Amino acid sequence: MKKLFSLIMLMMFMMIGFQSCDDDSSITGGGVNPEPELVGCEAADLYDWDSVEFSTSLDGGADRWVAFNLEELTYFTVFINQPGFLITMYALCDGELGGGDALFQFQTDGNSFDVGIAPPEDYYLNILNTRPGRLDFTFSLTTSEILYGCMDDDAINYDDTANIDDGSCVLTDCNTDYWVEAYQDWSSNVYGEMVNDCNGNCSPITWIGDTYCDVGDWGIYNADGEVVGINLWCVEFEWDGGDCEEIIEGCTEGLIEDCNGICAPADWLGDGFCDDGSYEYNGSQIYFNCDEYNNDEGDCDALGRTTERRQYPNGRIKTN
Repeated sequence: MKKLFSLIMLMMFMMIGFQSCDDDSSITGGGVNPEPELVGCEAADLYDWDSVEFSTSLDGGADRWVAFNLEELTYFTVFINQPGFLITMYALCDGELGGGDALFQFQTDGNSFDVGIAPPEDYYLNILNTRPGRLDFTFSLTTSEILYGCMDDDAINYDDTANIDDGSCVLTDCNTDYWVEAYQDWSSNVYGEMVNDCNGNCSPITWIGDTYCDVGDWGIYNADGEVVGINLWCVEFEWDGGDCEEIIEGCTEGLIEDCNGICAPADWLGDGFCDDGSYEYNGSQIYFNCDEYNNDEGDCDALGRTTERRQYPNGRIKTN
């Protein structure tokens, strides 16, 4: 009898075991687990290179991911027709955020941004609305032919069509003697031995460390009889041989880096003006309307903007 009871129990156990293998619900406790929802760059809209263009809108603080693939070495440009967006691009995707260091990041001002040459790869681009309100915008990526050449406008072979510098720049030949009409003498007698200054212009070597800080406010006559300002204020000339103050990396006292790393007055934060590129400091548009600065400490959250331009003097010039 005991043997019969044991046999019956064994058969029941085997039947339960078979049912467990065939019925997923008995394993998971009520159905197959759903696939996790993709977020961040993993949920990016994937575009063919030739069709990376769209118009849409984003709420304040919201973002959107775009993914695309380059099949060959390409020079490309990003365009958004509205200011106030922070654009960040990665070569890797890792969950909600792009993987690795950002390849580039910039704040839009309604114009295009030249990214430069990018190798064949998958790319993930984040578009973040840094403004408080919803914004409509048009986004596109465009390619350009890669044109190599000299991009130093101080060089005698400067190529204004080039978008990639090929290292071919040739600066002014300072060994060529020429007649200086104003002095009725040759340049070698007037200026002595010369060398290319920080801007590629010929400068007398004797001007280096002569107690005058040469930052372009004093000049010499060139071969065309024009007065050219001499700039020796760079590390190559040890800050004019010590005549000029050394330029320290980063921003000087009272200045901080804006959203794009441009030095700007720290007291512009929360001063009642929205610094969204509408104002300039030392010739550069200043952006504090990003998360890092709490949207210009709230200045860019308020309605109404001004087109007043702040300008600060860069120093006197007397080269003519």
